[in-house]
Amino acid sequence: MRTRHVLAASVGALALATTGCSGTSGTTAASSSAAPNTSASASSSDSASSSASGSAPVKVAFITKFPVAFYTAMVDSAKAYAAKNPAADVTFFSCKSPSDVACQTAQIEDAVAKGFQAMVITPMGPEVVPAMNAAADKGIKIVLADNDLAAFTKKTAVAATDNVKGGQAAGAYLKSVLKSGDTIGLMEGVRGVPALDARIKGVQDALQGTGVKVIIGGAESKCDAAKGAAVAEDLLTRSPNLTAIYSACDDPAISAAKVAKQKGKTVLVMGYDGLPDAAKAIQAGDMRATIAQFPGKMAALGLEAAVKAVQGASVEAFIDTGTQLVTKDNAASFLAFQ
Repeated sequence: MRTRHVLAASVGALALATTGCSGTSGTTAASSSAAPNTSASASSSDSASSSASGSAPVKVAFITKFPVAFYTAMVDSAKAYAAKNPAADVTFFSCKSPSDVACQTAQIEDAVAKGFQAMVITPMGPEVVPAMNAAADKGIKIVLADNDLAAFTKKTAVAATDNVKGGQAAGAYLKSVLKSGDTIGLMEGVRGVPALDARIKGVQDALQGTGVKVIIGGAESKCDAAKGAAVAEDLLTRSPNLTAIYSACDDPAISAAKVAKQKGKTVLVMGYDGLPDAAKAIQAGDMRATIAQFPGKMAALGLEAAVKAVQGASVEAFIDTGTQLVTKDNAASFLAFQ
C-alpha cells in the first residue's frame, strides 16, 4: 500500500486552473505552481513499470472537490482502506474551491498522463465530463463518489447515497411527528440536481393527504448557510405560524434553526447530510433531526470497486452507501462523520 497527496496550486504560469488545488505528500504539505506536483508521479513510477507483471498494486487517483469536513472524512477513510489493502496504491488530489472546474479538469488530465489505472472522483459538475470521457477512453476505470452525473455514461460505478430512499426516510419521520393543520416550509438545495430534488420529493410525497400544509421557499438555498438564512426568513415572514422547516441540506437547516430562535419561534427543524454541527444542534434542541450520509463508506466502497474493476472483476453499477435518521437519541454517534 502507498498513499500520497498531490498539490496543484493556482496557475498563473500554466493557466490550467483559475484557483489552486491543495494536498500533501504523506503527512507533509508541499506546494507547486504547476498542476499537479510531478514528484508524486515519480514516486509511483516503479509501480507503473511493473504493473504489466501483475504484481504491482492498482494505481488509483482519489479526487475530491475541496478540503471541507465531508471530503476530509472521505480521504481519511480512503487512507484507512489503502492501509489495509496492499492491492491499492492511492494518490489524493483536491482543489481549493468546489467550483474550480479548471483545477479538477487538470487533475483528471494529469492522472491520465501519469498512468493511473483507476479514478475515484467527486465530480464538480458536467463541465468535467469531457475530461472524464477522455480518461475512460484511455482505459481508466472511473468510479463516481458522492454524486452521479447522468451525462457521464462511461462510468464504471457510482458509490453514493440513494437520495430517493433518504428523502423517503425524511418524509416518513416528518409524517410521524406532524399532524393535520400543521404547516411545513421546504428549503430546496439546487433545483434540477436529482440528488437534492429527491430529498424534497420524498417529503412532499409522504405528506400528501395528511392535512399538513406544504409551502416551498421562494429561492434555492444552494446548500449554503447564508442563503439558507434568507430562505428561512422568507418562509417565516410568509407563514408566521410555521410549524416546521425541512432543508435538503444541513447548513441551511442549521441557519434556519438560528433564525427561528432569534425570532422567538418554536419551529421543528430537520436537515439532510448528517453534518457534525447538525448533530450538535440536535443535542442542543435547536434542530429535531437530520438524515445522515456516510462519506467514509463512499470512499472505501468506491476504492474497492475501482480496484476490482481494474483486476477484471464485475462491480455493481450503483453502490448504495446508506442513510440513517439522526435524532437526539443517537446524535452523539454523529458528532464526527462516519
